[in-house]
Amino acid sequence: MLRILLTSIFLLTVAGSYAQTYSVKGSVKDTAGVPLTGTLIKLKWGSDSTATSVNIAGEFSLQNVKSAEFTLSAAFIGFQSFVKQYKIENGASLVIPPIILKEGVNSLSEVVITAVTAMKVGEDTVTFNASSFPVREGDAVDELLRKLPGVKVDADGNVTNQGQTITKIRVNGKDFFGGDVATAIKNLPADVIKNLQFIDDYGDQANLTGIKTGEPEKILNVTIAEDKNKGYFVRAGVGLGNEDRYNTGIRGNLFKGEERFSFDGTITNANRGGGGGNGITSTNAAGLSYQNQWNKKLSADAGYSFNNRKNITIGKAFTQNFLETFTRLEDEATNNDSDNYSHSLSGNLEYRRDSLNFLRVSPRISYNTAESDNLGFYTITQENLLTKRDNQTSNDNSSANISTNVFYNRKFRKKGRNISLRGNVNFSNGDSFRDVLNNYVITQNGLDSLRLQNQLIDNTNRNFSTSANFSYMEPLGKRNYMEFSYNWNRSVSSTNRNTNDILSGVQVFNPNLSNQYEYQFVTNRFGLNYRFIEKKYNYTLGLNAQPALLTGQNLSKNINTRNSTFNFIPSARFVYNFTKQQSLQVNYWGRNNQPGFLQLQPISDNSNLQNVVTGNPNLNPEFIHAVNARYNQTDWNMGHFLTANLSYNQTQDKIVTTKVLVPGTINQVTSYTNTDGFYTLSGDYSYGKPFADRKFTITYSGNASLNNNVAFIDASKNIAKNFNIRQELEFELDIKDIVDVEFETSYGINTTKYSQENFDDRRTNSMRYSLRGRNFFFKDLTLGYNLSKTVNSGFDNSIVKNPTILGAHLEYQFLKGNAARIRFEAFDLLDQNTGISRDVFDNIIIDRQTNRLGQYFMLSLNMTLRKFGGNGPAPRTNNQYGPGNNNNRPGGGNNNGGGYRGNN
Repeated sequence: MLRILLTSIFLLTVAGSYAQTYSVKGSVKDTAGVPLTGTLIKLKWGSDSTATSVNIAGEFSLQNVKSAEFTLSAAFIGFQSFVKQYKIENGASLVIPPIILKEGVNSLSEVVITAVTAMKVGEDTVTFNASSFPVREGDAVDELLRKLPGVKVDADGNVTNQGQTITKIRVNGKDFFGGDVATAIKNLPADVIKNLQFIDDYGDQANLTGIKTGEPEKILNVTIAEDKNKGYFVRAGVGLGNEDRYNTGIRGNLFKGEERFSFDGTITNANRGGGGGNGITSTNAAGLSYQNQWNKKLSADAGYSFNNRKNITIGKAFTQNFLETFTRLEDEATNNDSDNYSHSLSGNLEYRRDSLNFLRVSPRISYNTAESDNLGFYTITQENLLTKRDNQTSNDNSSANISTNVFYNRKFRKKGRNISLRGNVNFSNGDSFRDVLNNYVITQNGLDSLRLQNQLIDNTNRNFSTSANFSYMEPLGKRNYMEFSYNWNRSVSSTNRNTNDILSGVQVFNPNLSNQYEYQFVTNRFGLNYRFIEKKYNYTLGLNAQPALLTGQNLSKNINTRNSTFNFIPSARFVYNFTKQQSLQVNYWGRNNQPGFLQLQPISDNSNLQNVVTGNPNLNPEFIHAVNARYNQTDWNMGHFLTANLSYNQTQDKIVTTKVLVPGTINQVTSYTNTDGFYTLSGDYSYGKPFADRKFTITYSGNASLNNNVAFIDASKNIAKNFNIRQELEFELDIKDIVDVEFETSYGINTTKYSQENFDDRRTNSMRYSLRGRNFFFKDLTLGYNLSKTVNSGFDNSIVKNPTILGAHLEYQFLKGNAARIRFEAFDLLDQNTGISRDVFDNIIIDRQTNRLGQYFMLSLNMTLRKFGGNGPAPRTNNQYGPGNNNNRPGGGNNNGGGYRGNN
């Protein structure tokens, strides 16, 4: 009986092994013929199925298909799905004709995704899928950002993308912590994030009309995953170290669908975790953020932040001031102690009466106080003159700012027709009190003379600015749009400066150094813009006429000034999409820059007798022409990317400083004038390529700039051509739960050539290496390290050094879900953390060295509580202005109209 059973099993197995199977081959492309690498192919017959993904050539092959009749589906994010039934009638194989996928929304609800789009580049948006960049459990968004190509996060939490600073952060399209980037990226846990979008934001009106002019704001929009939009996350930690260092904080998030509440509190004297800026800093900070969508019509977000920052900075500086016949050398040593308090409250209230009307009101209030004491010791040498100055300065400042921005948009039934109105009111008030004490020892031809100077300077500044903008958009057909716009701005500023000299202990009013001054700056801008949209390209052409009037009144001396200008300002924008993964964008815009208050005020500030500064009330506003070209190329699935930028800026009536030496003295008089000939040409690129399922990534990047600077030295014009070039190579190794490491090296050259023959040309070189990483042992032990080395050459003074900064930490996780972490950290093990910098401008080179937080050790404990679920509604991120927005803006839903889009 057993023999018969075994024989039967053997025969069935053999028969099954010879059952008929088939092979299916094909290819997938988009409508432009570009292979859609990563497209999911699924074959289904009866209750069985098999699947694969399209390779880099756009082809797929499936073997061992067990039925001649099957249903084939092809799905790729951002494209319409393809579904069709097939039958193999002859032979055992079938070559399917090329499958062409059309653009469209695809939720892939019936298809299991096995290929993930890591990166997608749109016209003004770069979107990263968070799941393609895995991080350690418990990491915050800052660790996720560090893994993104072209993105850098410094020790203070400042974020840059392709060298541009991220100025604001939003969550699901709403301001988060008032837009404070550093606080937000530390607050949000990385594993609740669906994707991250880096957006060139041209403003509400541009997002609606698609007409984008001027320079955009670079913002980061973070989208919460649908299955994580209900729950909470709280983390608290306390750390104690030697040198009396401490670092404590608590941060948390509560998500209930559209309602989100977040808080953050920090008390530390460890320079925000051991890195960061100059000096030794103590910080007490707190922040709150709230968002809610009460119904389809009404939503709001608000943020409050408090910051108390105490800083002690000890610095040295060596300045070379190149004059016509000699070089003026200045050595200084300073000690500054400051204590600053700031409060900020901001929010947005949005009301959508229906799909055609949108209203947003955005108020903001801030209040700041600052106290500082400065001690300075200065030595100035030139020819046969030597001056030594001891300085004591106390400052007491306060300022308040209140502003409100109102934006209203009305859409009409006719697609593309829009009217938008914007109004802004801003009031600021500042008071400052300065007590200046200078002791001078002047040595000339071997003889010494002494001078004591003591001044009390009281300044009150007021500024009130208002603006209004009107825009009307009219479609001229399916692809043509015309916009008429008008913008009015008015700024009124006033200052009241009282200066008292202290003579023999008695205050004496100084009318020559006191002044009451007002000035007004008014612009009217009339604009006409034409926009044309095609599938592969779109462009905008515009012409603006702008008269500007700058008036000033010296009320103390009864002197009036009046400067008027008129500019025709053309604007242009051209976008060409070679494919969905390759695009070129070119922009031109122009803008005015009004002079600063101190540059205009016709009065001398002689609180430093060796550099008396006097304003020029006859200054004209600057006018800047800017051209920018950007090229993007990427592979959505493999993550390869190339970005390149080229920019040219030219400034008419550039406001520059003038320096005139008082004959026979060591004193100089500084003022301001307008001049032409100032321009900047710059370019940068970044290319990244991942390998082995993103375990390895290599990024090449570089930048170069040519600056034509103009200065006046003793009334002689001097042109300084400054050329900078920098090349960087970065290697990343990321094997989840094993190692996460970044190695970066860069080399830079900085040269300056002067038009005046008696000025020597300058060149400096800088090489930098850095290593940052974490090694994970088992599931609960982490070793982290951070090493950087800078090698400078070409600096011709003893200040410049080549510091090596080394830090490390060891972290152990325990309790259920690794809810607790104990961490031992060592900062600046070699005790070389010194701030070194060089500034080159006009005829001056300044080399600086400042103290920074040095070597210390810290032991800390962190606890985490978390729970997330997906019962809330999906985040509202695709449609910023309510239902019907995509169908009412120019271009429909082709992503040419801006806004927060591209959720994958």
